[in-house]
Amino acid sequence: MSARVCVAAGLLVFAAGCGPSFGANAVNGITFYCPGAGNIDFGDVGVRQGLEAAGYRGQVATFTWTIAPLNPAIDQTLRVNAKLRAAILSDYIEEYENQYPGRPVNLVGLSAGTGVAVWALEGLSAKYKVDNVVLLGSSLWFRYDMSEALKHVRGKVYVYYSPHDAVLAGPMKVFGTIDGKFGEDGAGSVGLRPPKGAGDRIVNIPYRSEFQRYGYYGGHVDSTSPAFVRNVLARHILSEPKTAQADTESATPAQPVLQAGTRD
Repeated sequence: MSARVCVAAGLLVFAAGCGPSFGANAVNGITFYCPGAGNIDFGDVGVRQGLEAAGYRGQVATFTWTIAPLNPAIDQTLRVNAKLRAAILSDYIEEYENQYPGRPVNLVGLSAGTGVAVWALEGLSAKYKVDNVVLLGSSLWFRYDMSEALKHVRGKVYVYYSPHDAVLAGPMKVFGTIDGKFGEDGAGSVGLRPPKGAGDRIVNIPYRSEFQRYGYYGGHVDSTSPAFVRNVLARHILSEPKTAQADTESATPAQPVLQAGTRD
């Protein structure tokens, strides 16, 4: 067990010894969910309910990385904490894959939690990979270099973005993206620019009015509504990474709880 997980042991909701304790459903795979700054979205409820309704039988593990409940400004600007917690998530992913080799592993992040998810990918040792990644309302800079993260993704990175996201259009530009760019667009507003030669690995999916029928109105946190997760997002989690196809009607190029513990 790595030193990073051991240091974090005091922060776990429940743990065995010096490592994370996964739930009974983990034998069927796992989806790590990284909530937004301040954990104001309570999106893990929607993600869990939506995936279960879609037939997902793995564990949905909420990685609570935030230190300022209901105060997103602190979490958004205290970037060193987000990076430290991302390193812990890297260890959790590796520990899971060691315990359950060959089982599917997916990541879902919302807002600043997308930065934690991406940095966790970057922190993985060479042999470790996840299947698919879903980024919602991402406050990562839209030009963030995904080259290193993509080395640890077998399938694709799906980026849902909306020009109607008032949080990304306003407060985020003042406080900065989670990776420290000020006055710039987040990927959740305009999409995420793929690295050279990796255009097919980043699938940018713009907000569409038909999403409203599932409770997603293009806002900052409503993309985790159970109906939207079940009817739209679940396809990225339930699909096999080697055969996962981009949503050709909606994909467009980019434009210019784990208590850092698991909960089953």
